[in-house]
Amino acid sequence: MAPKVYRAAALAALLAWSSVACTAGGDTASIDQARLVGPWTNEAGARLVFEADRRATGTELGSALPGSFSCPDSLSGTWSFYSAPTDEGFSAADASLTSGDTVNISTTSMEDHCSLSAVVRRDEHGYNLCLVVDPDSDCSFNDELLRPAGPEPEQSQ
Repeated sequence: MAPKVYRAAALAALLAWSSVACTAGGDTASIDQARLVGPWTNEAGARLVFEADRRATGTELGSALPGSFSCPDSLSGTWSFYSAPTDEGFSAADASLTSGDTVNISTTSMEDHCSLSAVVRRDEHGYNLCLVVDPDSDCSFNDELLRPAGPEPEQSQ
């Protein structure tokens, strides 16, 4: 009887571990515009900058996207928060919103049309962003996450 209990406990532990390991970054969180504005980076070199005037620029974004993606590695565009889902589950990017748990990033170039979403999460290190092309996907590894960064150091002349 004891081996069955141990197997059941081991299986339960494995399932609990795998559900935690599948999503990085902690719990979904809401962020306001003041906290979002500024540079966000990851250890692999991705950099995404949100401006107060709703412009967004990004470089080396491939290292921040889980799996394969169809967006350019560098982009320039606009950003807005998504509205809360309706009863039917519909949510839309709305430039009038000043906070939210998901940010829409759209490119301004017709050749590089791309629409990314940044899912806002919060863990023991603070806020982080998980960039996704497909809203049903999620970040699996902490090194994909973008975290707030200080301003770029000034270049000495």
